[in-house]
Amino acid sequence: MISRTPLRDEVYRQVLDRVHRGDLPPGTRVRDADLATQMGVSRTPIREALLRLARDGVLDTAMGRGFRVRPLDANELREVGDILGGLESLALRLSPAATAERLERLRSVDRRLEQTRGDVTRCLDLEDEWHRVLLEGCPNARLLELIGSLRQVPRRYLAAYMRDAGRLSLSTLPHQKIIKALEDGGSDSVASVFQQQWHRGISELVAWVTRGPQRQGTA
Repeated sequence: MISRTPLRDEVYRQVLDRVHRGDLPPGTRVRDADLATQMGVSRTPIREALLRLARDGVLDTAMGRGFRVRPLDANELREVGDILGGLESLALRLSPAATAERLERLRSVDRRLEQTRGDVTRCLDLEDEWHRVLLEGCPNARLLELIGSLRQVPRRYLAAYMRDAGRLSLSTLPHQKIIKALEDGGSDSVASVFQQQWHRGISELVAWVTRGPQRQGTA
């Protein structure tokens, strides 16, 4: 039973968690009536959450056909990865120099990430938190909002990759290289290092999707 408000946000989070855990594999039909029964809420917040998930690229929707979890597609990942990498690099170029306090917060998130094993959702939450701290100095709120929405796409692929590959945790080595660039100063240099690390990570995921994940659903 869901008791917190707003309900649509909690429903959004719960459905997203089910996708990331693999409880709703790619291709699975998502029925609002079933979710309403399972979560003990009306269909209105369910529909609001599902429409938001569709806007964020997690679900597919068509008139009269309901919702389905989007299949994993290398082209989608490549295209969104290029856009998101460019937007985050732009946010870094617009940001002031990182303070010692923000650098320590980035390291703190990494320490928690290194200690998190076997919990895919927790790993992904910490990865998102690290990026939020990295970009929080950017003065362009609209840009940050767009980045936050687009991050749901690679997050879904990373969750599926971790489950499929049996990975228990995420490497913080790319983060460490970006932190080192932040310490050395220069927004263009930081953005360049970020782009390099981001492209490497997306390329690895694209190669995995192209090979064919072992656990993609077809339900």
